[in-house]
Amino acid sequence: MSNIRAFNRRRRRKPGGQGWWYRVKDYGGFILLAVVLVAIASYFPVGGASGNLIAVDGDSLRPRDGGADIRLHGIDAPELGQRCTDAQGRKYNCGTAARDHLRKLIGRHDVSCTTMDVDRYGRTVAVCRAGDTDLNRQMVLDGWALAYRQHEHRYVGNEATAKANRRGLWQGRFERPGDWRAMYRSDAAAD
Repeated sequence: MSNIRAFNRRRRRKPGGQGWWYRVKDYGGFILLAVVLVAIASYFPVGGASGNLIAVDGDSLRPRDGGADIRLHGIDAPELGQRCTDAQGRKYNCGTAARDHLRKLIGRHDVSCTTMDVDRYGRTVAVCRAGDTDLNRQMVLDGWALAYRQHEHRYVGNEATAKANRRGLWQGRFERPGDWRAMYRSDAAAD
C-alpha cells in the first residue's frame, strides 16, 4: 500500500520541479512563433492611418499633429516648384496646383488610408479615402496626378480618361514628374 501512495505522490508533483530547461522547451515554441510574427508584421504593415490628414503635395499626406508622411499608392503628382504650361501657353506652378486640388478633395473630411506598402524612404504607401472619394483615383481622373506605371497599373484607365478630356495637367504641356525629378537632381548634382 505504501508503494501505491508514493507512486501517486510522484504523479501529483508539479512540472516546475523538473528544472528550467523543461519550461523553456515547453514555452520556447510559443516564444519563437511570437518573435516571427512580430518580425513579419513590421516588414509587411497592415491596417492604415486615419484622421485629420493634410495634403503636403499632390501625392503625399501628413497628420495635422505631425508625424510621418503617407504617400498615395499608384500615383505620381508634380513636385512643388515644378512648372507646367496651361492651355494658353502661360507657365504656372503645377505642383502647387496639384497639392491644392488634393486639399480641395479632402475638404473637411477625415481621411482613412489602407496601407499597401512601405517605400524605400520608410514612408507608408497607401490608398486613401476622404468620405466616399478614393483620393488616389480621383487625383488621376481629374488630371492632377499620373498613374505610376513602374509597379502598379491600377489607375492607367483613369489617366487615359483625364488625357482624353484634357483635365488638369493634360490641358497644357508638362514634364512627367519622374523626368522632372531626374533633371532637377542632376542639375543639383552639377552645382
